[in-house]
Amino acid sequence: MKRPSCWLFATALIVASSSAALAMQKTGWDGTWSGAWGGQPDQATSVTIANGRVVSFTYQGMSHPVASSNVAATAITYQDQGNVVTLTKRSETTAAATLQTGMGNATAVLTRQ
Repeated sequence: MKRPSCWLFATALIVASSSAALAMQKTGWDGTWSGAWGGQPDQATSVTIANGRVVSFTYQGMSHPVASSNVAATAITYQDQGNVVTLTKRSETTAAATLQTGMGNATAVLTRQ
């Protein structure tokens, strides 16, 4: 590969990777989303999202780290101990949440704090 071709290729890679990084950061999800499973105050929960990924969730006052999540423009999915949580954005400040567990399912409306 000739030198000008190398520079062009390198520039294209930098632009592509920068665009992907910006897209991940600009999902519009960053912040803490709070609510309660089943609308019950004793089932309080929150999900903290930073830099385009779920970093932790809190349930009944206890915080738990999240190792991996799938964050898209309108939905987020993450798992913890076999439980699957999906958030679906309704607006910039509200999201519907579903929890699927081996013992049953629950729903919540979460609001960005």
